[in-house]
Amino acid sequence: MDKRTDSVALDWENTGDVKAKITARIGGDPVHADKFDPASASRRGQFIGVLCKKFPGIDPEEVDKELMKIGDEMAVGPAPPGDTGVQDLLSDMPESARKEALAMLRDPQLIQRIVDDIATLGVAGEGKLAAMVYLIGTSRLLNRPLAGIVQGLTSSGKSYVVDVVARLFPEETIVRAHRITPQALVHMPEGELVHRFVVGGERSRRQDDSTAEATQALREMLSDGCLTKLMPVKSGNTIETVKIYQPGPISYVESTTLQEILDEDRNRCIVLNTDERPEQTRRIIEAMSARKATIEDVGCDDVTHKHHAAQRMLHQCRVVIPFAEHLGDLFPCTRTDARRSFGHLLSVIEAITLLYQYQRVSDPGEGVTIEATRADYEVARYLVAEAFARTQSGGVSDAVRRFHGRLLSWANGRTFTTADIGSHEEVINDLQTIRSYVRVLANAGFLELVDPNRGSKPATYKLAADPPGNAELAGLPEVDAVFDRMDNAPRHRVDAQTTTTVGFSTREGVFLVDSASPT
Repeated sequence: MDKRTDSVALDWENTGDVKAKITARIGGDPVHADKFDPASASRRGQFIGVLCKKFPGIDPEEVDKELMKIGDEMAVGPAPPGDTGVQDLLSDMPESARKEALAMLRDPQLIQRIVDDIATLGVAGEGKLAAMVYLIGTSRLLNRPLAGIVQGLTSSGKSYVVDVVARLFPEETIVRAHRITPQALVHMPEGELVHRFVVGGERSRRQDDSTAEATQALREMLSDGCLTKLMPVKSGNTIETVKIYQPGPISYVESTTLQEILDEDRNRCIVLNTDERPEQTRRIIEAMSARKATIEDVGCDDVTHKHHAAQRMLHQCRVVIPFAEHLGDLFPCTRTDARRSFGHLLSVIEAITLLYQYQRVSDPGEGVTIEATRADYEVARYLVAEAFARTQSGGVSDAVRRFHGRLLSWANGRTFTTADIGSHEEVINDLQTIRSYVRVLANAGFLELVDPNRGSKPATYKLAADPPGNAELAGLPEVDAVFDRMDNAPRHRVDAQTTTTVGFSTREGVFLVDSASPT
């Protein structure tokens, strides 16, 4: 790598941290060398001072400009651990993609830009869902990555959203599989899963012991960050036990039409939902129509390349959450699954902080510590409040609650069967899905079983007289409550938390989570 002034050539070598070995040459001969951070004004001044003292005719301003350019090029950073080829892959990308990626990572409206780019690729609405899947993929760089299950009706777009977001992750960061067999993860080449984003297909509709066994290895990888297996292997005439070790960790996402998910799998994931409402269907149809009504190139390849570059620029920084204790003090703990839910919340905050690393420190890199802010929690709370509310209220999704609302419009004071529901239901036209929704509502206390099915006679239900209340935002403490508590604990107070922002607001018109794809 070579940077020239009128009289001096500067070449540099990345040393794998925030510093570079920079050598000044005149006429091809090295005249001065030092190892320092070119983003530091004082260290650049020292380097230039020594150089100009030896050669008074050198223009210090030109040398300083070239040193700053080196600092900008270093912003793409060293490859994350285990991915020694990432730097080379990044260097081979078009310069325009790298510049756009760096500008995006430094934009205070970063999350909004991500959502807008996903809309450009064809996702209408579903801004919260798209942002969360992107954060799940980014969390692969954490020591405790996130996992998610995208739940929704057939044709509601759950697999499409996951697929579009997955395209924004470069090949070396992602493992895609429509089906993962019980031992598939164990027997992959060692190291293939380290800090990878694993995108599974649609979950099997069977939810029994065989399904639980099939997903056991996945659960262990998500919980422990690695897999170990002892298995007998024949060697000559003897059988030896061999230990297989598969390191992780991984982030993970899959989709499902099921409302009832195995508890062992569900409590290791954040369950996200697609929007099945008619107004969302209208947005999708309008976006599809708009795309077909124009021949304008929306630059999908440019969007993809920009995000590939951005993901290659991200580092495994250490994330500190100064307000974690105060958040934990206010987090409800009546349900045992709160133990995992709180860990998921912390990981969401960490993923957001990691994504904003270029706005928190001048030189992100391995070993650099960055702090989560008040704004990070505000974003996290906004994105996952509904998912956490479902956890705290027994796992009833927004779609099932809306289904219950439609029942209220005609079923009050009468008994009914699933066939009766089918004759009134305008959103769901699948009787099997209706049956699963009814089971969920009955188990959660929204419906009462009047008479079980007997032979050909179907079961009858009625609306519960005293259904559970709406648990919206349950389990997630208010932002002000957390930071007021922090302000009253001087030893833990971090003043920057009240002023640092990430260019994100839940106020209408700032984060347009349901905007349709641009034409």
